Amino acid sequence: MSKTHIISILIFLAFLSCKNLKDTHQHEKKKNIISEWSETKKDSLIVALANMKTDTLDCTADAYWQIIGQGNSIIPNLLTHLTDTTTTNIYYVCKEGNLNIGELSYFALNTISDFPASMVTQIQFDLVYRKNEAPCWNFYRYFFNNENKAHYQEKAISFYEKSKFKFVKYSNSEITNCMKKYNIKGKYIIKSSE
Repeated sequence: MSKTHIISILIFLAFLSCKNLKDTHQHEKKKNIISEWSETKKDSLIVALANMKTDTLDCTADAYWQIIGQGNSIIPNLLTHLTDTTTTNIYYVCKEGNLNIGELSYFALNTISDFPASMVTQIQFDLVYRKNEAPCWNFYRYFFNNENKAHYQEKAISFYEKSKFKFVKYSNSEITNCMKKYNIKGKYIIKSSE
């Protein structure tokens, strides 16, 4: 084997080693973000979703609406809880069963801010299917599968870190009774690139 060939092989191996270190570093960084939020921001209000007595997300779902009332400050906590499969009493027709804390965290997250599924996951979810005569979005088939929650969480955290949001107030006609009761005045939307 020539000296040049050996040097080429060593350079290639060094390149692979650096790439693996970079990939490992990025994976560790994401894990650190999740564990940092998990350790410092375990939110008892989000955990309380499992103990709500109501089976719908009307105004009696007190913990749920209190979470939304906290606005963007609770987004990291909600992202942390996206993988929580603890069952709640909230029934959802598109699941044909009770939602878990991760699923309620997803709904709260999307009520507080824009997390468009296709932008977050890079998957197009166009189809609507029917369950018990209710129109259901195809994304739910993906997200209600607990095996997909960690994938969605990783993508949602990445999306959140890269995106810039601005607060937009709702018009009076958009504000529901629940929003009035919990002082919810608007939503965070993605800033368009200027």
